[in-house]
Amino acid sequence: MKALRAIGGWFANYPLFVSTLIIGLVAGHYALSQKFPELNVAAALADAPVADPSDTLMSLALGVAGVSAMVGGFAGVVVVFGLGSENDRFRLLRRKGSHRLRANWISVVLSSLTGAFGAVISAVMIVGFGAEPGLWVLEACFLLTTHGAVRLTALLAGLTGIVDSQDEDAEQKANTIATKGLIPTNGRVPDAK
Repeated sequence: MKALRAIGGWFANYPLFVSTLIIGLVAGHYALSQKFPELNVAAALADAPVADPSDTLMSLALGVAGVSAMVGGFAGVVVVFGLGSENDRFRLLRRKGSHRLRANWISVVLSSLTGAFGAVISAVMIVGFGAEPGLWVLEACFLLTTHGAVRLTALLAGLTGIVDSQDEDAEQKANTIATKGLIPTNGRVPDAK
């Protein structure tokens, strides 16, 4: 159990490790597909029975670019929300999270932008160099975008938890009765107003 928690900590706190692992997985998938052709998704898509496979694959690449751009835009909103809040709890989070939190915030933006630009490059590769090389790049871009989206969702969940606790504090403060003036001082009961 402790080992799983340590591995989870690496995945949660070291986004560069996860991104490097993704690139390694794509490279491993490529190497395995050379030995076992049935694992070669890129070749299967390149040989798809459609009128113009290149056009279809280029549309797929541009679709991934669009999704990556959308994740990047949402990431920008979440990061600004976390960085711009003047709430004491957000200040504490930023101070305690330090460079690990900063790495996570930068990672969600960087992963999605890498996915978007890489998918556009993949579309160019599909047209210029053939479907298969472009699709290997697209696989990496898709996985990097997925990584950014999952990490972004986890960050958003953490930020909403902070907002929830702040709301609970505000509600508790609003429901607390002020005792000043209700307790007698110097033997006198204060006047009710």
